[in-house]
Amino acid sequence: MVGDDVLGTVMPERHLSRWLLGPQRWRPMHLFAEHPGLARVLSAAEAAVGLWWAARLPETAK
Repeated sequence: MVGDDVLGTVMPERHLSRWLLGPQRWRPMHLFAEHPGLARVLSAAEAAVGLWWAARLPETAK
């Protein structure tokens, strides 16, 4: 989750163009490719949520 969103934040056009080559259900991603600023903001927010969530996970036994 975090890695995908970091790519979407740093290079939204290039990252989202990869989604357009995948299965048909991913094709609506072109809306974000047409609005890279929006894609960048949403990706940064998702990365922040992913980091927050990972930080809240319980520690594993050693």
